[in-house]
Amino acid sequence: MNKENGTLMVKINEGDGIDENGNPIQMSDTFGEPIPCHIKVNSKSNLGKQNGNTFTVASYVILIDEQPFEDGIVKLTQHGRDLGEHSVLWSEYLETHATIKIFV
Repeated sequence: MNKENGTLMVKINEGDGIDENGNPIQMSDTFGEPIPCHIKVNSKSNLGKQNGNTFTVASYVILIDEQPFEDGIVKLTQHGRDLGEHSVLWSEYLETHATIKIFV
């Protein structure tokens, strides 16, 4: 893998079932352990504007070492800066490099 410059954490949904008394268990979201990764900006625009507020629109390409990985929601951090939560658009295994390429 390329030099690590950030971390990725996968959102985990917990709960959502029935307890021993037959009552519903409320689902809660947590994030898994930080996974070292290489984050590259795919596109970025600071021109987003809605209701007078501005925002950044960005997409990233992430590389992680080979490991179990399922598409979902990930939280990215790079150089101590929070890049936010992103939906995984798709991921692919790169056999020649034993890495997973993730597009968000």
